[in-house]
Parts: sequence; C-alpha cells; structure tokens
Amino acid sequence: MRVDLVHTTVLAVAIAGFSTAAVARTTQRTGLNFGTSVRSIDANERTTPADGSTINSQVTTTGQGVDPYIGYAFTSFNLGLVYSSDDSTSETNEVTTDGLTSVNHKTAQSTQGLSFFTRFLFANYFFFEGGFGLYKETQKIHIETRQVQSGGAFVGTSDDSSFTGMGPGYHAGGGLELPISGGFYFTTAYQVRMVQLRDHVDSNSFGRKRSVTQKNEVLFGVAYYDGK
Repeated sequence: MRVDLVHTTVLAVAIAGFSTAAVARTTQRTGLNFGTSVRSIDANERTTPADGSTINSQVTTTGQGVDPYIGYAFTSFNLGLVYSSDDSTSETNEVTTDGLTSVNHKTAQSTQGLSFFTRFLFANYFFFEGGFGLYKETQKIHIETRQVQSGGAFVGTSDDSSFTGMGPGYHAGGGLELPISGGFYFTTAYQVRMVQLRDHVDSNSFGRKRSVTQKNEVLFGVAYYDGK
C-alpha cells in the first residue's frame, strides 16, 4: 500500500506540474549545484512456526545510504554525477521449538555506484530524474549451526564466504525541492533503482550473472544552487 501511495503522489506531482504550465520554471535553480540525499532501514521481524513447522525465526535488518551529487543546471535541465553508497547488515536466527538446534545467518552487504543523471526541472519546485551508471557490491556471509547433544554437550559448525559483483544499473524517479534560504533547498524524492550484477573475479574477468535487484526508495536531503 505504501508503494501505491508513493506512485499516486508522484503521478499527482507530474499532473500538477504540467497543468500549471511547465514554462513557469524557476530561474533560481541554475548554475553549479551540489547536494546529498540519505535513507535508512531498521527492521525487526519475528515469525512463529506455522502448521507443520518446528522453527521460530527472527530477522533483523539495519542499513543506511547516502547519495552525494554535483551538477550544472540550465533553465530546465540539470546534468551531473551522483555517487551512491549503501551499507546494510541482516541477521537471521532460526531455533527449533525444542531448542536443540539453532542456525544463525549473518550477511553484511556494501554497494557503491557512480552514475550520470539528468533532471528535468519544472513548475518552480519539481523535477523528474533518470540516470545510468556502474555498480559494485560486496557480500560477506557467516553461517553458524549449533546442535545440543545428550548430556548437555553441543556441536557446532560455521561457514564463511564472500562474493563481489559488478554491473550496470539505472534509476528513475521524481521529487521536489523546497527553497530554504541562501540558495539552499530541502529535497525529497521517490526513486526506483535497478542493478544487474555479475561475479567479479578480477579486474579483467566477469563470471555468471549473480543477481538483478530492484529497490524502491524514498530519499530526503539538502541541495544548493549558486544561481549563476
């Protein structure tokens, strides 16, 4: 429902912008500009056994991202580069209802990307944005299994692995920039990002396709235009 609401909001912004005549573009959003957007994730999910299952599980996810950018804006277009950085951790604990077996699964993920973007500025405050670039992702995975034996003793195993992927990605979305003072703007946007990764063995070698990821993101940040 939240995604549908955001889609509706973006559509309303577009209709409002064009219906009030996109020629009413601001002349203040011009010249050299820079800014950054941020986002964060914090989730904790507990699951009790369903019929036929004997496992309780808990999933904890935390993450944060930042997207600094620099661009140059003309009357209605802003062209520039944006650097994307995301770091997240996810931990899953699965315990059987009798308490004899537990599995702990930890994943640490880091993603960086550099993209070229184009923004269409209209109706004084609004913009549409699209861009494409190159992304790199590193995952480190730790899995630990513990089983309680008779007499209270236990045996355990652990496994560590890491993966690196690289590939192209693109993003598209829309938002608004509200003037604060002195050339500074408060920004908010909704964005869809698609990234396709392949195993990155070394600097000259790529392996099989590892994943195709889509992220729907709500961003908040600050921007500055020098107005020249």
